[in-house]
Amino acid sequence: MAVFTYFLISILIWWILFFIFLPLKIKSPKKIESGHAKSAPDKPYLLIKFIITSLLTVIILFFLILFGFDLSNIFNK
Repeated sequence: MAVFTYFLISILIWWILFFIFLPLKIKSPKKIESGHAKSAPDKPYLLIKFIITSLLTVIILFFLILFGFDLSNIFNK
């Protein structure tokens, strides 16, 4: 049960961090081509954001496991 809980927590942390890092380093193009949105970025840097998000998720999950974070303590009151 704890493995499944940590898996769900890691997915939740990953998505939260990904949406935090998603708007970083976004620059709209100066020359807009026909058929493209004005707000579409030149380079979204998704691979870098994916790697940073994954590394931070692993670090946060490591500390949660190290300090014994358990959701059963919250819901058993």
